[in-house]
Amino acid sequence: MTAPAGSEPGRGLRLEVPITFMPEPLDAIDASASVIAEPVRRLRTTHWDTADLRLARWGVALEHSADQGWVLRLPATSEGMAAPDGAELHFDGGPERPPEQSLQLVRAYARRAPIELVARLVTVTGETVLLDAQGEVLARLVDDTVSVYSGPRITQRFREIDLFSNSGPLLDMIATRYQAAGAQPARPRALVARALGLVGTPPPEIGSVTVGSAATAGDVVRRALSLSVTRLIRHDPGVRLGIDAEDVHQARVATRRLRSDLRTFRPLLEETWAESLRDDLRWLGGELGRVRDAEVLRDRLRAAATTLPAADRRSALAIVAPLGAQVRSARRHLLIGMDTDRYLEVIDHLVAAARKPVLTELAASPAREVLPGLVRKPWRSLKAGATAARGEVPDEQLHDLRIRAKRCRYAAEAAAAATGKHAAKFAREVAALQEILGELHDAVVAEAWLRERSAAPRVHETALFAAGELVALQRDAAEGARTGWPAVWKRVEEGWSGAWR
Repeated sequence: MTAPAGSEPGRGLRLEVPITFMPEPLDAIDASASVIAEPVRRLRTTHWDTADLRLARWGVALEHSADQGWVLRLPATSEGMAAPDGAELHFDGGPERPPEQSLQLVRAYARRAPIELVARLVTVTGETVLLDAQGEVLARLVDDTVSVYSGPRITQRFREIDLFSNSGPLLDMIATRYQAAGAQPARPRALVARALGLVGTPPPEIGSVTVGSAATAGDVVRRALSLSVTRLIRHDPGVRLGIDAEDVHQARVATRRLRSDLRTFRPLLEETWAESLRDDLRWLGGELGRVRDAEVLRDRLRAAATTLPAADRRSALAIVAPLGAQVRSARRHLLIGMDTDRYLEVIDHLVAAARKPVLTELAASPAREVLPGLVRKPWRSLKAGATAARGEVPDEQLHDLRIRAKRCRYAAEAAAAATGKHAAKFAREVAALQEILGELHDAVVAEAWLRERSAAPRVHETALFAAGELVALQRDAAEGARTGWPAVWKRVEEGWSGAWR
C-alpha cells in the first residue's frame, strides 16, 4: 500500500489492527478540524510468484487487477532503471496468465521455477482526510481490509491502517491512541507473504553479510560475492528493457568485481570450484562488455560532436551515427544470450556461490590478519606496472596499468569492509587512478574508430573535416590523461603505507 496519488504524506506509519477495530474519529483529536471520508473502494487482485516465493524474497511483486491490469513492481537500485523508489511497470493482457514480457523481466529471480497463481485477494479500502480550518491536509488515514480467497472460500482476513502526516507530533498522537485501542506496528513483510499466512516475509535468497573487527576472511568473501551477485540480478530487468545504459554498466561492473574477487581471494577458495565460476563470468562479462563498450564509444563521440561549431555539428553526428546500429546489434546478441539455458545456469551458480562459497581452511582465520597479505599481490603488480610506465610508453601499456589499478581497487574495497577506513581511503585513490587511465583508453579507442570510419568508402568531404575535429578533441583528452596520471599515482603510492594501520 502506498500514499494516495497527489497527496503529500510526509511521515508515514503502518499499523496492523483487528478486523473489528473501531478507530477514534480523526476530528476527535482536533475539534477545530474537519474530516472528509472518500468513497470506499473495492479491489480484486491476483498475486503471482513461484511456489517458494522467490519474487517476494527479492522484493518483487507481480499482480493483476481489473483496475490496473498487470503490474510488476521491482525493487529500488542505487543506479539505473529502477530509480530510488523502485519501478512499477504495467502490461496489457488477460488475467489468466502473466504477459510474456513480465515473465522475461523476472527470469533472473525465478529462473526455472514456474510462475503461478499464489493468492487471490479482495481489498476494501476506506480513506479519511483530516483538514485544518484553512483546508490544508493535516493527516490522511488509509484503512485496508484484505480477504484472502481459495476458490469461493475466504481462508483469512486481515486489516492494516496507513497513517500519513506532515506533522510528526500529530502522527505520533494518532498512533499512540490507536495503539492504546489495540493496534500494533505492522511487521515488514510482503503482502503476498501475509496473505499466505506466513509470519514474516520469506528470507532473501541472498542474505546480507555484515562484517566487523571480528570477521573471518570467509565472512569478507561471502560479503563481496553477495553484493556483486545481488547487483547483477537487480540490474537484469533493466538490461532487458534497455531504458537506461547504466543497467548494463552496473551488471558489467558486477561481473568484473566477481572475477577480481575470485582472483584476490584465490587462497581462500577451493580451486576447481572458483575456476568454474570464472569461466561463467568470463562468458557473461564478454556479452555485457560488447554492449557497454559500444555504448561508451557512441555516447562519448555524440557528446564531443555537440561541442563543435554549428556548421560542423551535423556532419560530426552523421559520421558517428553508425555507432547507434552497433549498440543495437550488440544488445540483440546480449538478449539472445540472456534467453538461453546457459544464462540461467550461470545465475544459479552465482546465487549458490553467494549463499555458500566453497572455502579453504585459511578462510576461517581473522580477516585483519589475512586480507592485507591478499591485497599485497595486486598492489605489487600495480606498482610494478606504474614504475614501468614512466616516460614515453605505448598506449597499450597504460591500458594494462588501468587493468592492474582496477584489480587493486576491487581488492582494497573488499578488504576495507573488515579492515577499516584507511583501506577505504586507499581504494578511493586507486579508483581515481583507474578513472584517469580510463579516460585515456576511451580517447584512444575513439580516435582509432574515427580513423577507421574516415577510411570507409563514400565518406563525404565535410564529414572528413568533422571527423578531424573530433580526432583533435580525443587527442587533447588523451594527452591530458597521459600528463596527469603520474600525479594521481603519487597519491596512490603515499596512501598504501597507511592503508592497513
